[in-house]
Amino acid sequence: MNRRAFLAAAAGALIAPFGASSAQAASSIRATTVLEGAEQYLGVPYIYGGNNPKVGLDCSSYVSLIWGIPRQSTDTIHNYSFEIGKSELMPGDALNLPFVGRRSHIRVFAGWATEDRAIAWMYECARGRGAVYRVIGYNDEYTPIRRYGFVPDVAQPKLELPLEYDVPNGRFFSQTGGNDGLSGFSVTDEDGIRFWSELKRVGGVEKLGRPLTARFTSFHETVQVVEKGVLHWNPEERDLYVGPFPPDLKSAAPADAREPQRSPYLPKH
Repeated sequence: MNRRAFLAAAAGALIAPFGASSAQAASSIRATTVLEGAEQYLGVPYIYGGNNPKVGLDCSSYVSLIWGIPRQSTDTIHNYSFEIGKSELMPGDALNLPFVGRRSHIRVFAGWATEDRAIAWMYECARGRGAVYRVIGYNDEYTPIRRYGFVPDVAQPKLELPLEYDVPNGRFFSQTGGNDGLSGFSVTDEDGIRFWSELKRVGGVEKLGRPLTARFTSFHETVQVVEKGVLHWNPEERDLYVGPFPPDLKSAAPADAREPQRSPYLPKH
């Protein structure tokens, strides 16, 4: 069964395409109601094709539920919404990446985290996370949309960025950098080197502390210094281990590895 057929069967009540006039006739909904619904279902697990918040939801059923519309998919939600510009986004609007090939997703915008609008707060129900509220880098692949009948009665919140947050394949920490959410160090699984997975496996920051450097090469190994140890990647055995903390290793690291880096979500300039 292909994706569209699967979602149609899972939805049960998935409607046939509406004309614009029918969609615009949908009952109104306030941003406060949307955000209250988004909060209400935080923690619900992700299930592909799921419709029951007591069991699990997927990204589009989560948005459909809190938007108060019949269950849609990412490529039918246009029946109840229209495109807006990035500058028009208000809490309760959504960002949609329709089905193209195999990748699609939708999330609800909750507010900007940085003045340059590079990072935003979002509600979403995502694979491997369930329904969550978190900061995400703004992605121009997504189309900003607004539900017909939407009443934007929530002002843009105060700009706020957490000190640490998830980034692609890892996590960004600013506590050992600028302590501002903007500059610090990332621990990631990249280039086949699983530093983030290993850090979590051996107890996470609670046991080993936060990163003090970016990755760098030392004696033919890729290493990264954390507060209570060193992550090593052995290229010959293609394996990773955690070593004790040599007091001089951070100072021996190249200057660019010791210099706090910008958040991966911020423009590189």
